[in-house]
Amino acid sequence: MSPDSATVASLHRYMDAFNQGDYGALTDFYCEDVLLVNAGGTKLEGRKAIVDFYRQVTSKTRRTISILQAFASGDRLAAELESEFLALEDYPEFASGPMRKGDRLYINTFAIYELRDGRYARIRSAPFKREWRRVGESA
Repeated sequence: MSPDSATVASLHRYMDAFNQGDYGALTDFYCEDVLLVNAGGTKLEGRKAIVDFYRQVTSKTRRTISILQAFASGDRLAAELESEFLALEDYPEFASGPMRKGDRLYINTFAIYELRDGRYARIRSAPFKREWRRVGESA
């Protein structure tokens, strides 16, 4: 396996851990001083800040991330991701807009990962598609 294909395979393991809510495993993928700027523009610095943020989000939603495409070159990794958020309860302060229990939000993003020593040192993402499916609305 080439180093670049190993980097993409590692991204799949990372997303599996994320989708399973295995926050202990997630921290192994991050440098101690990791910087993440998510698709909503929230800037998170350090492993703990990232895990705390996503624990809060997943306490009120079920988020599943699918990798649509990914490629790596050296210490850079780029991916097209699709996230599905399902509101488990009313979540009026959700960053992308208020959600009612049962609402679904799909966000497609492009993400760039910069690696240092095989771990994520900097992660930036930008949305390019959002689709709401509100409770009571047909798809």
